[in-house]
Amino acid sequence: MIIQFSHSGQELNMSRQSSKNGLAYRFDNTIVNTGFRFWNNEPSHKRKYIKNKGWYLENTGNSFNPIPKKGELYFWGEWESQSRFELTGNRFSTTPSLPHAIHYPMFSIRGMGCHNTDPFVFGEHFYYTNCKQKSHSFLQTLNNDSIIIYGSERGRTEFVIDTVFVVGTSELVQDYHLHPTNYPLTLRQATIDLNGGLPNYMRLYQGKMYDFSRKYLEEKPYTFCFVPCMIDCDASGFERPVIDWQRFNLQKPGAGTVTKRIDSNSENSFWHDLVAELIKQGFSLGIKLEMPANNDSEEFPEYEKSDTKCGGRC
Repeated sequence: MIIQFSHSGQELNMSRQSSKNGLAYRFDNTIVNTGFRFWNNEPSHKRKYIKNKGWYLENTGNSFNPIPKKGELYFWGEWESQSRFELTGNRFSTTPSLPHAIHYPMFSIRGMGCHNTDPFVFGEHFYYTNCKQKSHSFLQTLNNDSIIIYGSERGRTEFVIDTVFVVGTSELVQDYHLHPTNYPLTLRQATIDLNGGLPNYMRLYQGKMYDFSRKYLEEKPYTFCFVPCMIDCDASGFERPVIDWQRFNLQKPGAGTVTKRIDSNSENSFWHDLVAELIKQGFSLGIKLEMPANNDSEEFPEYEKSDTKCGGRC
């Protein structure tokens, strides 16, 4: 199964003039454009333009180098926990598709909010744990090698993506409770166990990752999780890759939130066609990201203070 999975694509506008200044984030001082973003407690989930250490397969112009390299990766994704930020200089009102800020993820249980992070792309594996599973029951029964294309509609005319998830293994949340320590602590605190935990009927999917132990081109090509990323970026950053909705049989933009099963000859051919398109657009493949550092020693506010009701899970 191949799934087009839409989620909220907006950044939070962070400026000194905003009413959110001091509530959703704080600047380090009155001069610099760096600061601290609190745990997201907005009515909806947010995207972040992220810089984080990790491993990637370098874009070679017509394919990717199968030998992983380590570096500072820039990519778009979801991280609802805390982060340091630095404004890029792009104006939120006039260049909404370019990143407003670079975020450096961190985590602390001192300042936990209501939104969990899903998909979770940090650590040894990617994870998909809950979003939309209540309203779309087929998401609870995905087979191994199923593909989820996470992205957002932009301007009701384009679909931009941030994460490509390939299902590896899975189990129900009720089975997770038998051995919770098999999962990374930060994943458990930031997502699975947050705010009373996930319902037992939901399914936790561990991503199929790039195999560091074998050279990709020497054996039958396979699929794996990744985030489209770049390594050397100027301060302005980059837009999320736009995917031709007609070529890839996606939902026509304009429907808003979409969870569509995509018709394709095979998951493998769809995945490789998508990778070829991303390579053409100049992206490398981020295949493993270091877990954000735990900063429990720092004093954080309880969470972002908001006068609107947080939506919680998707």
